[in-house]
Amino acid sequence: MGFFRNLLPAVICLALGSLLAWYLVPGELEQMRWEVPGMPESYPVEQMCRPVFLGLLCYLPFIGALMYACMNTMDRYMSRNFLTYFLMCTMILLLIYILADFTDNMERFRSRFDSPVLEALKFYGTQLPMFLYQILPYTLMMGTLWCLSKLSGTCELTGMLQSGRSLLRICRPIFIFSALAAVAYGIFGFHWAPSGSLYRQIILKSSRQADGSAKPLVYRSDATSRIWRVEKPPFIDNPGEPMRDLIIEQFDPERRGKLVKQYTAASATWNKADATWTLHRVYTRHLAEAGEYPTDDTFEESITLDFEEKPYQIISPSQSNRIDAIGTAALYEFIASGAGSREDRWKKRTEWHVRIARIFTCMVLVLMAIPSSVTFQRRGTMKGIGIAVLLAALMLFFYRVFPALGESGLIQAWISAWIPNFGYLFIAIYLFRVNLAHRSFKEWLQARMRGEE
Repeated sequence: MGFFRNLLPAVICLALGSLLAWYLVPGELEQMRWEVPGMPESYPVEQMCRPVFLGLLCYLPFIGALMYACMNTMDRYMSRNFLTYFLMCTMILLLIYILADFTDNMERFRSRFDSPVLEALKFYGTQLPMFLYQILPYTLMMGTLWCLSKLSGTCELTGMLQSGRSLLRICRPIFIFSALAAVAYGIFGFHWAPSGSLYRQIILKSSRQADGSAKPLVYRSDATSRIWRVEKPPFIDNPGEPMRDLIIEQFDPERRGKLVKQYTAASATWNKADATWTLHRVYTRHLAEAGEYPTDDTFEESITLDFEEKPYQIISPSQSNRIDAIGTAALYEFIASGAGSREDRWKKRTEWHVRIARIFTCMVLVLMAIPSSVTFQRRGTMKGIGIAVLLAALMLFFYRVFPALGESGLIQAWISAWIPNFGYLFIAIYLFRVNLAHRSFKEWLQARMRGEE
């Protein structure tokens, strides 16, 4: 009877996760139709991982609740303590982050939108993955520090150790739920955190004209040798709306970029069903073979063209080169293609390795927090917690220095991404040796200076 009672949260999480996946996964597939070039059957495997990962994210609470139901009493007690403090740290830090950001951008929402409160709610809904991607490793560490220091201060941890379990065995529930959080962290970084960063740049740094439309834009596609000049593009919120007053110039890459055709249209709409463009009230200018003088213009009410560009690409060209606004799948496609300059390849390859390495950073910080928050002597834990927080702050510095070396090509990209993790893993192992020997950090340092173990 007790097992089925513990299984009830898992059943609830399964139902809610299924409902959420039923709502989000089709929406993600629909979003891909606007963003990814080509038809769905031609999408790269990396892009097709997006709906799969999103579905997995919906079911992570169910997996955690199912593991919780299969644990014994002591593990469930440790799990409840850790999850309580971890969620509290996450919610507090997230609330502070959002309030501080909203205070900075409140005037922008008020001046640009008719309903600033609703637009702000929608905006910060898109920013949640990006915010969580920035704070999750550190809230995991803070939750671990808070949980174990509390249990250590009340001597509950000592009682658990006297039951015959090791410290690592007692902390196994912390590792399990931290691993699930690390999986969620990796999913956020795969697409949704970069997408939130792109949306943020567009919303906060772009402005609208008096009629409410976005400012004119110019989009250049090197892959197709085309330039789009759109006087009245749709805003990022509505990429399916027609583009109005536009000129499309087609160049010949084999003849030193000579202009060979020009379309001047009153509007253009993208057909999602077959991924084609329909130009309305369009003048077509064909240039001669030499590309020096035009022939007569032809006018048509509408023509359909098989262009690869999609509305989302055209609307957001100025921010698409920001490396923090590029999804992991797009980074991999760029690296595999070998396109771009050598500096661009170094930067994107380093960023790709950094995103993978930061998933394991979640576990490394938790591993470092455990010995820092546990004490078996009559002394407070604040010194160990202070050292752990200082080391975590230094990791922010290291994740700027070493990737910069990788982006410049001074060291290998994977080495620059993984050096902080390897270094902090070594520190965590030493902290475990100090604490399990029932010595303080000062005593351990003195022993090392005397050459003792």
